[in-house]
Amino acid sequence: MVESAYRYLKAAKHLRRGHDILDIAQINAAIGMEILLKSFVSKPNGNLGQVNETYELDLVAIKAAHEHLKATDRIPAYRKDRGPNKHDLLTLFHAIPEPIRQNIRLDRHEHWIEKDREVFTNARYRYEAGAPGGYDDILIGVLDELIEEVVHWYRELGSKDVFIVFYGMSPLEQLPDSDQEPDNL
Repeated sequence: MVESAYRYLKAAKHLRRGHDILDIAQINAAIGMEILLKSFVSKPNGNLGQVNETYELDLVAIKAAHEHLKATDRIPAYRKDRGPNKHDLLTLFHAIPEPIRQNIRLDRHEHWIEKDREVFTNARYRYEAGAPGGYDDILIGVLDELIEEVVHWYRELGSKDVFIVFYGMSPLEQLPDSDQEPDNL
């Protein structure tokens, strides 16, 4: 899931450089953020240990986060009578256990996550009533920082996931160490 979030980040960075498509870049960053946050409240449910491993969202944690936000009056009025929104970045943020949020330094981004909590659902269709009139690249920067923190954290935990292990390395750094000289042909 971290690799998937990273791919959306890369797309967002690329799109940010385009002419008049910052909105699309921001939406890609929001999808990446959603996937990254969901990675902390999901459990593997199929193809364990394989590249096509699948995950199941912890709906109990999502519901508890929704109820917490409701109790603190941080659910938008139009959503108060509905169930949890699995795309709401702030709900996903609060579904992550606090020690993990602190460990990956997620807490310092709560303001931006709350500000852009519904970008994916509300900004996808520019032509709909209620779509934002402006866009920014703040979420791209936040996601970029968080992926670095998450990769570092997973490395500290001893993750053997190929993406985590090789993230940020050049192709030469990814080669196994060898004490032997290369053959001269």
